[in-house]
Amino acid sequence: MVIIKKQTMEQLSKELLLPYTGTEQDWDIEMADSNRINDFLNFYQQNDLSADKRVAVVSLILASYEDYLSENDLRIDDRWNEIKTILESEGVIFADLIHYWSLGNEIGEDNLFRITTLIRSV
Repeated sequence: MVIIKKQTMEQLSKELLLPYTGTEQDWDIEMADSNRINDFLNFYQQNDLSADKRVAVVSLILASYEDYLSENDLRIDDRWNEIKTILESEGVIFADLIHYWSLGNEIGEDNLFRITTLIRSV
């Protein structure tokens, strides 16, 4: 599991206009929004972010894309290619995220995230 610092969550929540209250246990999951994936991708690509912020924004993107796949019967779109490129470009800082979402030891399809098979291709 990836740990996101409280200060990073607070800053990004303000910058991205997220409904952050400070009581979230899983910030990236609770702030995920499948309708804002493009906003999150643009924010990531257009800002010079620290490693902590890059990990947090990509966490938010992955959780949002997981929601998108759930809502759209696993219909992959062009945004996946952007996400995959980001993950591959800095695999070292995203290793924990990739590990979390890929569920490496899990083989039962009922136990996988919707995004797991995509993440495993990274």
